[in-house]
Amino acid sequence: MNGFFSPALLGYNLKSRIRNFLIWSVISLCLFILIIVMFSNLLNAGLPDFLGDMLASFPTSPGEDKSVALPDFKDFGVNIGVCLQIMLIVGCIYASYLGASANASGRGDITFIYSLPVTRVCTVVTSFFAQIVTLFCYNIIVFLVSLAVLYSNNKMSYLGKILLAVAGFLLVELVYLSIAFLLSTFMNNSSQASSISAVVVTVTVLFGLIGSLSKSLSLLKALSPYTYVSVYAIVSGGERMFYVGIAAGLLITIISIVLSCMRYEKIDFLLD
Repeated sequence: MNGFFSPALLGYNLKSRIRNFLIWSVISLCLFILIIVMFSNLLNAGLPDFLGDMLASFPTSPGEDKSVALPDFKDFGVNIGVCLQIMLIVGCIYASYLGASANASGRGDITFIYSLPVTRVCTVVTSFFAQIVTLFCYNIIVFLVSLAVLYSNNKMSYLGKILLAVAGFLLVELVYLSIAFLLSTFMNNSSQASSISAVVVTVTVLFGLIGSLSKSLSLLKALSPYTYVSVYAIVSGGERMFYVGIAAGLLITIISIVLSCMRYEKIDFLLD
């Protein structure tokens, strides 16, 4: 029996997700273009002044400075960095969905797995690898759209930063993928895990936002994988100390996969 990897199971997993991948990619492509166009229009409509007033209205701790230094939105790197940071949320949602729906829940899936000479650990590892391949292809599409934006604005000098940003995309999305993958092993069907994973993305992003706005609550950012790597900082040239975030993200991923394998060993497949 194959211990850790099965090409046949990998092909089955990838083939079963082609339709969903194409639909999500088209939606994300349209959304990315819409975000870029809307953001440019909002800048012309006075978005920086509005953001300054909104951030200044947030409550702060006694003695804490309420002044907020906004970035220079006239800079191209800042603009594309903000748009990519927003798109990262979309990528995290997609990664969570992939992880939540990764483990087989249908009769046909289970029957197919039973027909293969594979261990349950092999099933988990191969399924997880299939989701990584899907996520990698999705991020290639994001990169190609970003490349088109650079070319249309004669900003090809940002190519290296965009490549690094896409690598950051993949790392953060991998964390959400592994968390949702683990959650799916405790659910009766993938729809339950999808709902919970959507809540996880929403709550963790809010934790990161609150932790960034208040120094007294900065520890909340540790609970937000979304903040482990700042795509905006990579593109705009801001602070880029991501080593702790990268280490934390990889640790969470490894722990989630190990726990998923342990949990999957105890799951009984029922065909009735």
